[in-house]
Amino acid sequence: MNGRSVLGVLVCAILLFGAALPAAAQEIQAKEYFLDNGMQVLMVERHEAPTIMASIFARVGSSNETTGITGISHLFEHMMFKGTETIGTKDIVRGRKIMAQLDSLKELMRDEEKIMRQQLRRGQINDMLAPEAKTPRYKELDAVFDSLVLEQRELIIKDQLDELYSKNGGFFLNAFTSEDMTGYFVRLPSNKIELYMWLESDRFANPVFREFYSERNVVREERRLSSESTPTGLIEEDFRSMFWKSSSYHWDVIGWASDVENITREQANDYFDTYYAPNNLTMILVGDLNPDEMIKMVKQYFERIPRGKVDPPEVITLEEKQYGEKRLIAKAEVNPQTEVWYHTVAWKHPDSYPLEVLAGIMSDKTGRLYKKLVEEKGIAKSSGGGGGRMFGGSGLAVDASQDSKRFAGAFQISAEGTSDVQAEQLEAAIYEVLEDLKANPVPEDELQKVKNQMKMRQIQFMDMMSGMGILFVLGQNAAFGDWTEANNNGKMCDAVTAADVQRVANTYFDEDQRNVLIINPKEEGSSGEPAEDPMMAQMIARIKGMTDAAQLEQMIGMVAGRMDAIEDPEEKAMMEKMMQVARDHLAELKAAGTK
Repeated sequence: MNGRSVLGVLVCAILLFGAALPAAAQEIQAKEYFLDNGMQVLMVERHEAPTIMASIFARVGSSNETTGITGISHLFEHMMFKGTETIGTKDIVRGRKIMAQLDSLKELMRDEEKIMRQQLRRGQINDMLAPEAKTPRYKELDAVFDSLVLEQRELIIKDQLDELYSKNGGFFLNAFTSEDMTGYFVRLPSNKIELYMWLESDRFANPVFREFYSERNVVREERRLSSESTPTGLIEEDFRSMFWKSSSYHWDVIGWASDVENITREQANDYFDTYYAPNNLTMILVGDLNPDEMIKMVKQYFERIPRGKVDPPEVITLEEKQYGEKRLIAKAEVNPQTEVWYHTVAWKHPDSYPLEVLAGIMSDKTGRLYKKLVEEKGIAKSSGGGGGRMFGGSGLAVDASQDSKRFAGAFQISAEGTSDVQAEQLEAAIYEVLEDLKANPVPEDELQKVKNQMKMRQIQFMDMMSGMGILFVLGQNAAFGDWTEANNNGKMCDAVTAADVQRVANTYFDEDQRNVLIINPKEEGSSGEPAEDPMMAQMIARIKGMTDAAQLEQMIGMVAGRMDAIEDPEEKAMMEKMMQVARDHLAELKAAGTK
């Protein structure tokens, strides 16, 4: 999940509570409304604090994209903070003229890029981004383009949306994009909710995508930090694209670099009109409110936005069947790591529930993977961050999860070994666990223990930040198509039997459906020091890339409040190191701001 601050509240929630939203253990009493323009509204009344967690979820993510515009959903997450006709500008008329001039120049520059792309394919140049590769005409146009960008910046009131919320007690204004949804959220005092209605209806009705071209470069840099500069980032990207054969999960949320660099404003406008129309949005409000009174205000501000002219197109391409095991073998400056993925089922499929319980049986310190790889064989680390997006969802170095996406599913198993083993040893031990689950029913007491743990995690998640957990559970299920699954999921998981678990293990853990990632360490450098954990390296890189001191300070405060819940000494040491980096960077930002 990526956001304006990737270490914002969503990622912290993932770090502390696991990569997948836990099964529901308590009923969420939500009231549902629909506006005349098709916008869905969900409200949950909670009066323990005079605040409201407010969000808008768009039912769009990278799985809705096509090649040529991959990464556009995530780009929109950035663009939706650039302001409106009235927010974020000193002179909208001049700003519009500059944007039109930039678009005209970009069209001419794209003609030159076609020439350079052909030269690249023919081996006449090695890198289209290299200054020496630019055609003379491109350089001439680029100089004019840069002068207009500088003029545009003089007209921009930067981060005015953040400022308006902050001055009125707003907290954690942020957003995220995933494969199947995009969410925008903020917490604010309940007596400031009308400000939220005004600001959010304005930015969904009248967005102005200023700084469009420079923001593409920001996203390109984010990709560099999150994927290209980490020890295993590009290896993981290769593995994902190998696993997903035909579906649009084939690419990462951040998109292919060549697509991100070439998305046009026209494509962006069309995408917005299709996927950000009110009939494709769900507003969720959790907190100190009266739903039947609040809906009047929601209608006042949001029914003025017209329904989309066309409905979002259905995602048609299915994941084609795999006909044999696929393996990716790589080396990196990390401890040995293994990923084993199996094709399974999508959200709400009847088998998704026993697969979720099966993941619970394998996960955590009392789970089968930990007992086999850490305690019995001593070949895996007890805790660690692993390799970025795919490794270490639970904070442990061994983990399993059923990832039931909207259109397809994957059962994912990961293990990070000690420095003196090979990744193939981890793989073999994983199969021992799987074969036992296929051959023998899970004892009833173990099954019940796992169900109890799932319920406890849900209670913890629901209590997070005065309704933030409720907001995300509702938002995910609403974006997938049915918010009531937030309550149904727990009941279905609780009804899973040992026979169900054994059946899905035998159904889906088949060699022909298996994808294996093997990463063994490169030779140590001359210093003899082991390589830094890739998750830690990625986190530190992202922290150092943050430029908003207030947002960084909020992130530090949230993580600090959860440090006591981390019991594992290695994991706690890693988080403390990350926190120190964050504090040091915050001091640098504040010092720079006072000069």
